[in-house]
Order: sequence, then structure tokens, then C-alpha cells
Amino acid sequence: MSEPVLASIMINHPATPREIHFRRGTSDEPMIGQIFHNNEYAIAGRLRRGPEITAFLADRSAFGQRPLIIDAGANIGASAVYFALAFPTARIVAIEPEERNFRLLQKNVEGLDVRCLHAALAAHPGHVKVVDPGEDNWGYRTEPAESGIPCVSIPEIYQQERSATVFPFVVKIDIEGAEAEVFASNVGWLDQTPLVIVEPHDWLLPKRGTSRTFLQCVAGKPRDFIIVGENIYSVQYDLR
Repeated sequence: MSEPVLASIMINHPATPREIHFRRGTSDEPMIGQIFHNNEYAIAGRLRRGPEITAFLADRSAFGQRPLIIDAGANIGASAVYFALAFPTARIVAIEPEERNFRLLQKNVEGLDVRCLHAALAAHPGHVKVVDPGEDNWGYRTEPAESGIPCVSIPEIYQQERSATVFPFVVKIDIEGAEAEVFASNVGWLDQTPLVIVEPHDWLLPKRGTSRTFLQCVAGKPRDFIIVGENIYSVQYDLR
């Protein structure tokens, strides 16, 4: 089978137009549409608390601090590019386990402050293998393995990236059902994170409870719970 044709589209961002490369005739195209046409990650523009979040970032910026955004399930990097354009002072860590997606991710974020990790998000160290269930380029899943793609946790990334000038801001998680393991343990990072964006996958994997651990984690915490498009936004009451 021949490789899909590589194409590109120019994102006409008011401040910084940006070219994004994608595979024509694949799920890359509707994904780019979701992010840049439907604005699924337009935090300030879609949330009622948008002005409060904007003011919070401005206050931190006045003290020379930069927001840290973790993009887990970054795919070809469209979401990482979106976050980089929307929050130009942000430090972004983009995580993607599938090799071909990862190569496009690296290409699409060239020149941006994005650290790309060829890894899988998990609660603890370990390894996974990538599984193709036939859902196109945005549907790859992972399974535990003895060796292969390394796992990385949010506490590990926080330890590596957090400093006097970088603070946790957003964790976006779209990992095709693996969120069940991520939220099953080692979730102290949630209290340090003003905004968490999760795409649940019970619709894709019925009767497997892939959303249960996330819902249990956020249910008892002082956080808002908002459905935006395909995602659930969890926002701390007190952003400080």
C-alpha cells in the first residue's frame, strides 16, 4: 500500500501564520478542522471563565512566569501548534507514541517552544506497544509491553519542566482509552493543574470504563466540569 500524499495548509493566525503538514485523505484533515475551524481548544473564547483565565495568565506573566502545557496524544502536532499560537509564551511538551505521527509532529512544531516526546502518557514508568485497530491515524492505541515505547508520567514532566519561571497550566489528554490507567493512581498532579482537558472514550470502547477513573478523580475536587465539543474541561475553582 502506498503512503498517503503529504500536503500542507496555511493557518492564517492573526499574529503568526503557520504551515501545517498532513497526509491527504486521512484523519489528519478532519482533526485539523476540529482544532482550527471548530476551535475545540479555544479556552479563553469558549469558557465562561475565559476572562478570569486570561487575567490569571496576565498576572503570572507580569512576574516573568510562563505557562506549561502538556499535550498528551499530540498526533501530528496540530493541537501543539494551536496552543503555541494561542499562548505564545507557553512551554509545551507534546507526547505521541506512534512513529509516523511523531515524525510529522516534529516537522509541524519546528521553530516553536515545543519539546516532543516519542512516548506514551501513563501513571508510572514502563513500556507500551502501539496497536492499530483500524481507526486511521488518530485512532492508534497502546498496550503494556516488556519493551518498546517508553512511558512518561505527568509528575515526571512537572519535575523536569517546572521552575521559578514555568508553572503548570494545561494538561490535554486524548489517548484513545489509556486515560483509564493515567487517572488510576499517582494523580497528585491534578491539584497543581488549573485546567485539564480530557477526551473520554466510552463511546469508542463501551463497557470498559475508560472514563471512570478520571470522573472519580475530579468528582470530589473543587473544580468546574464543562463539556466542550468532544472534550471534558476540568477547571480549578481557585486558579492560584
